[in-house]
Amino acid sequence: MKKITFSIFLLLLVSVSAISQRKYDEIITTENNVQDMVQNEITGIVVFKEGGTVKGLDPETKKIVWTLTKEDFGTTSAADILSDPDFGKLFKEKSALTSVPGSPYVEAYINNKYIIINTDSGKVVYNSSKESFWVTQSDFIPETNEYLLTLKKDGDMAIALLDMQTGELKWNTTVDKAKSLFSFSFKESVNTNVATVHGSVIYYLLYGKLYSFDRASGKLNWKGEEDYSKFFLTQNDKNIVVVNNTGTFSTKQYLNVLNTETGKSIWKESIKTKRVVYLEDWGTKILVAHYSGFNFYDLNTGEKIWKKDARGDGLKRVIPIDQDFLYVAENEMMLINKDGEKLWKKFIEISDDKEDPIYYLGKVGEKVMYLTGTYGNMVDYKTGVKLWKRNISFDKERPVLPTYDEATNSYLVYNDEKLYKFDPSISDKPEPFAKVNIKKEKELNSIELFPWGVVLAGPVEVMGVNMDGTVKYHLTYSQPGETGRRLMKSAAIAGSIGLGIGSGVSSLKSGEITMTYRDSNGNMRSDVLIEGDRNNKNQAKAYAAGSAALGIVAAKFNSRFNAMKQNRDFSYIFAKAETGEKILVKVSKADGLEVDKIIFNNNKPIYEVDPATQNIFYVSDKSIQIFNKK
Repeated sequence: MKKITFSIFLLLLVSVSAISQRKYDEIITTENNVQDMVQNEITGIVVFKEGGTVKGLDPETKKIVWTLTKEDFGTTSAADILSDPDFGKLFKEKSALTSVPGSPYVEAYINNKYIIINTDSGKVVYNSSKESFWVTQSDFIPETNEYLLTLKKDGDMAIALLDMQTGELKWNTTVDKAKSLFSFSFKESVNTNVATVHGSVIYYLLYGKLYSFDRASGKLNWKGEEDYSKFFLTQNDKNIVVVNNTGTFSTKQYLNVLNTETGKSIWKESIKTKRVVYLEDWGTKILVAHYSGFNFYDLNTGEKIWKKDARGDGLKRVIPIDQDFLYVAENEMMLINKDGEKLWKKFIEISDDKEDPIYYLGKVGEKVMYLTGTYGNMVDYKTGVKLWKRNISFDKERPVLPTYDEATNSYLVYNDEKLYKFDPSISDKPEPFAKVNIKKEKELNSIELFPWGVVLAGPVEVMGVNMDGTVKYHLTYSQPGETGRRLMKSAAIAGSIGLGIGSGVSSLKSGEITMTYRDSNGNMRSDVLIEGDRNNKNQAKAYAAGSAALGIVAAKFNSRFNAMKQNRDFSYIFAKAETGEKILVKVSKADGLEVDKIIFNNNKPIYEVDPATQNIFYVSDKSIQIFNKK
């Protein structure tokens, strides 16, 4: 095993000290302290609030391109709103500015008003100051360039549809008596608010309640009888699959099927389980994998199609492979076909403990590879026989980080200061090809593959390892005193790409349920689409890529969008220098060189790294300091 030498360390130290910290290249001065700043992911406009104004800053020209003042925001909201005790609490808890993902919009809470701004033009698309209600929840619908707003007015809760082209409410429908803000935030922790447009109907899951609205008129078709945490439309357009918890702190879940016309259950009784794991819609039947069972059910009756369940006690994951299903129950895995028949003679143990995390499980060529908190191995897909006589044993108390090497169809895996290469062609478990000394191992959150080797990164540490096992560079830093600093979205994209985004990791910890769609023959479908939705979906997809949909000009934003999604060349580390100063360090992952150092003056800096230009925008009291790319 090759080891890094003292001379390489010395050379590295010289290169680190050779670059001095620098001051800003340009500065935008303001009359008041800058209270908040965000960057819109589509237009790239940096939006900031200072005093009673909101301004838009072009990241390339570094000029203010629009300014909004109290004249644009309008008069103070109605007195009856201001007297509501929940109203002040709402605005106290909200961020002043929030960039809406997948859109050119920024939401602002200013002077007791809720405002939506188009960052491309600086136009105030919507302003609540003219209304006699206040907005407690907002959900953007990219398919139709509309917003669903949850309103509180005179003790009632209402849902309104906002047309982003005109800034006018298409309709406003009362759905319930208003609840206190405490009730809203309390349920928000266990329920995700989701709006879906399906032809002439809008389905809206809001704080556990599922509503069906006529999209044109706003008429409330129905309100679900139970509280739900998830809902999925079926491809027959007649049913909705719903999942609900029995209580806020309950470990039980129920799965049921509703009629889209009435919102009422069509099954005699729900499937009761600890956790729903996986769903598939086959047109006339639905596959349900949950903690204590794995079966097909008739969509209309809820009756079981298989005579008995596939083993499912402690079931944690299901992975569809063609028309087969690879699944994990407790700490073992099994492959079955669409009729529930076992394709392997016996279950394969993949970990010591049923609570061990699964970092990767899937088909690689004609083999199945698994990486868990304790083991790694390859299994022949057809026979279920382990290909390596011995598992690789991982230290379960230390992180396991994998990344995929497409060129060799293999995985590189880090654990316990060792790097392994999982090559499907080898006949026995591999020995580590590198041993490294990571200082803050439990903080590692990224492993990325480059043509020359692997980069391991965390909040204050970056290491590059060549494929021959030698350490190319290793940088560690001290962190400033306070924790809980604001994390900025763009830096996460431009810097270290976290697990699950750039490394091909599939983890059990997310717990996100989705539904897969197949035709009656078991062939995979990409989505549930009726023709009316298909155009909307295509429009939204084109819009997200920066084309002309929803008024966004392709020539202006296409290159920016691509740059934001692809940049992984640098790590940005907020650290404490030897002099005690707080600095943001930009590290090149290719060679470990510090290409930039920027002095910050607080422990909770507000800053954005523009992924397209690599310019850095930093809030410092009554100014925004701009640091050009280096």
